[in-house]
Amino acid sequence: MSIKPKNILVLTDWFLPGYKAGGPIRSLANLIATLKDVKFYVVTRNTDHFSTEPYKGITPNTWTKHSDNCEVFYFDEKSISLGAFKSLLNERGYDKVYLNSLFSPKFTILPLIALKRLKLLSKTILAPRGMLKAGALSVKAGKKKIFLCMSKLLGLYNDIEWHATSVEEVNEIHQHFPKAKSVLLAPNIAAAIGEKTAKPIKQTGELKLICLARISKEKGIKEALIYLRDSKLQGKVSCDFYGTIQNLDFLNECKEIASTIANVTIEFKGEIPPDEIPLALSQYHFFYLPTLGENFGHAIAEALNSSTPIIISDKTPWTNLAEKNAGWALPLESNAFAKVLNECLAMSNNEYQTKSLDAYRFALEHANEKGMMDAQYRLFE
Repeated sequence: MSIKPKNILVLTDWFLPGYKAGGPIRSLANLIATLKDVKFYVVTRNTDHFSTEPYKGITPNTWTKHSDNCEVFYFDEKSISLGAFKSLLNERGYDKVYLNSLFSPKFTILPLIALKRLKLLSKTILAPRGMLKAGALSVKAGKKKIFLCMSKLLGLYNDIEWHATSVEEVNEIHQHFPKAKSVLLAPNIAAAIGEKTAKPIKQTGELKLICLARISKEKGIKEALIYLRDSKLQGKVSCDFYGTIQNLDFLNECKEIASTIANVTIEFKGEIPPDEIPLALSQYHFFYLPTLGENFGHAIAEALNSSTPIIISDKTPWTNLAEKNAGWALPLESNAFAKVLNECLAMSNNEYQTKSLDAYRFALEHANEKGMMDAQYRLFE
């Protein structure tokens, strides 16, 4: 399926070369890279998440070529305003305006006000990016509840379309916005898959775990540590956590739990640039993430792409791992994770390499899923 060339204006807090915001950046970047015959104009900040340092080599407040089908306008912080968004919206005839967040004051609410005043809400698509999940709403719950109530009173979401990336998210949108005009379902696209990654030898009694996620409550970092402690693993076990640290108090709480876990070497490695992730994954046996909820889970997809079997919660779209022999999607209970972690510790190299190959095959199967491309194009029809 294809469409006539279209001009799509995208408004998002963070975009490439940024990476610290995680999934929303990768979801958008993969969408743009896939729909090569659609022209995207991305408006964003000139700084990364949790950073005030401008991107090097990028001139702010002007259009910069990113790829053959994408130009990017990097705002410096002081230039972001309602008037600036109105000027950008009037700059050319956009077929659609795509908002890559639900709760952003500057890249969702301000643009929605501008779109409402210019009578362009009917051209608008909003992607909640998992922000309506119970786990996400539980963080700063009071502020988010007020935000949702006020936005409904102002009618900012009345005439827009919604982009859901799973059936579950379709239901979440209808639950919180029962008057939603249109909800379009188009699953997220994983990064392109290369050749199968060589994995380390897996000795019985040895286990190397990697967790790639922001160090935050909703990612289940504390649960990951508690389940390791409760598993009482006996052998040569390590677990390394890579990810942006959002809250030092939470990190210290996690480190305190980690200090009580016997027989497991635990390290918090900090941020890792996207281009270094495949090499990092190649050095571990299993990807480990008892997340409280994922809209997609790009780190999960990358682990599978890198032939790494996964041990995750059942709060993600990746629920059929066991039947594909690619890993486990488990309830958030110590006993369930303890059983699997001990099974992985006892696993032989032959068993492990078979599971690694099946994880890679599952990634290929997902990437070639029928109808995936058509669903992306339908967003912008």
